[in-house]
Amino acid sequence: MKAYFRYFGTLALLLFALFLVQRHLFLAFGHAALKGTSLLEILECHWRALPMDMATTGYVLLLAALLTWPLLFKEIPALHRAVRIILIVFIIGSALLNVVDIGLFDAWGVKLDRKALSYLRYPGEVLGATSPGRMALLLLVAAVQSLLFIFLLNKIDHGRNFRNGPPGPRIAAALLMPVLCIVALRGGPQDDPINKSWSFFSSRPVLNLAALNSVWNALEIAVQPAEFASNPYNYMPKDEALRTVQITHPATGMPSMAILKQPRPNVLLIMLESWTADIIEPLGGDSGVAPQFTRLCKEGLLFTNFYSTGFRTEQGLCALISGFPSQPTTTIIRKFGKFDQLPSVVRTLDSAGYSSRYYYAGDATFANTRAYLEAMGFIKVYDETAFPIKRRTRWGAFDEELFNFHLHDAGTAPAPFFQIIMTSTSHEPFDAPVDEGFSGSDAQLYRNTVHYTDRCLGAFLDSAKHQPWYANTLVFIVADHGHYLPHYLSQYGAARHRIPFLVTGGALADALRGQRDSTYGSHVDFPVTLLAQLGLPHNQFPWGRDLFCNATPHSAFWTFNNGFGMADSSQEVVFDAEGKRIIELRDSSRTADGQRLLHQGQATLQLLLDRYIEFDQ
Repeated sequence: MKAYFRYFGTLALLLFALFLVQRHLFLAFGHAALKGTSLLEILECHWRALPMDMATTGYVLLLAALLTWPLLFKEIPALHRAVRIILIVFIIGSALLNVVDIGLFDAWGVKLDRKALSYLRYPGEVLGATSPGRMALLLLVAAVQSLLFIFLLNKIDHGRNFRNGPPGPRIAAALLMPVLCIVALRGGPQDDPINKSWSFFSSRPVLNLAALNSVWNALEIAVQPAEFASNPYNYMPKDEALRTVQITHPATGMPSMAILKQPRPNVLLIMLESWTADIIEPLGGDSGVAPQFTRLCKEGLLFTNFYSTGFRTEQGLCALISGFPSQPTTTIIRKFGKFDQLPSVVRTLDSAGYSSRYYYAGDATFANTRAYLEAMGFIKVYDETAFPIKRRTRWGAFDEELFNFHLHDAGTAPAPFFQIIMTSTSHEPFDAPVDEGFSGSDAQLYRNTVHYTDRCLGAFLDSAKHQPWYANTLVFIVADHGHYLPHYLSQYGAARHRIPFLVTGGALADALRGQRDSTYGSHVDFPVTLLAQLGLPHNQFPWGRDLFCNATPHSAFWTFNNGFGMADSSQEVVFDAEGKRIIELRDSSRTADGQRLLHQGQATLQLLLDRYIEFDQ
């Protein structure tokens, strides 16, 4: 039965070559994340990928083996054709998965996961996150590799005769081939079958993800339950996790410093799409990208160590309104029955006489945002349907039009008010047709749209100063999340999550204007900090801390796909929960502080997922 085994051996080699090419493409497109990587590390990536490539090959060949069983005893041309068609479909499907993973890594630093799949309900917004040129390039890459490997597949003789020789060896082959395939799809003869952690060997996530076979990853997602049956992040006994988090989140009384001129100001929260500390000059970022924000810093209090909770707008929104941190592999705003159980700073303010409005120039139904906002108690939610739009990107009206709409509408709200403005022009793929003097690379396009939003922000606040409501308004300006551009940062690290957070407005105490605050904090601290200043209860937000309370230990916690980061004044640590290793440490000489933060982060993540699961119960 040499012909039979030679046929399957040739198919195995073809599939291994396909996966090798796809891995090289993934690494080539993610070259920015490979900076400083040695050739030895890249070679180890390919070596680590072999077991999972073998497992994926085992799945494909098992199907082919089952279909070719009858061909060992009878010639059936239709089965030959069926096997070839299945292999063609597999090649095309794997090529498409390959470019999807390339695009996801480019945008989010991940491969396909359930969180990414949840956005397929909004195909327009998904397509809007990628420039047409980038999408065309990725589709071309998929087409070229599909044509190449279909060409190679067609060079194999799929009509060869498997019926030569006596029936005994053919029966043995029919039994042996599926067994070999099953051993392969387990990743080898070891006791435990292969799992995703086999691919995680490096402190560089790009190498781990490159070693993770895209088809195997998609198969795992397909068979996994949609929600957690149990907490995947159990690092310690629950009472130990509770003690650890309680020590770092003690109950506190009044803030150490009052920042208000009057007890009940209006509150305006401006969320800036995709702004990172790297384009804010007072935070050590590029000069000239956000000059208006730099000017506004002279009129307000700037936090220099503020971090986003995640990497999506809805994660930042849930943290700012509900004080609930982002989760690594899921998003609570997408889960009816969970997000409506979250606490709400809006409801607390409503009980104190505040009216509430939310302003966005795009589709507020995206990612369940409108449903979440209404559940949180917003009286009015304005989106692209609320006002005529003259110019727009795929994500909504230009920020200038959104700010102008707010200027005309805000004064009609009963005072005091709580309002949020969510910008969108600086959303990827940063192709808004505005000319701000930056052109060329993706990094320049990013700077270009940020500069535009910055100009609109400065003009908006200058105009707002002439409105009767401004003198009694506290203004918070914060990014919804950071970005790996313009300096091509790691998607996971602390620098990628560091964002601007500025407190300004007519109601801010004059003594604080132009000041800097180095307190470490994140989105989840906003509700507690605001309510403490207003003298309102805030114990319903246990994940946050008052940024103005000196008695509280301060730190920042963020999550990414299957991992978390934590930073305070002494250290920062980034932990890959899949690979079970630290992948970033600010100061390698302070190992004790690194272990302390790691323990605190693991305790926080464990309790966070416990709470997430409990919302269903």
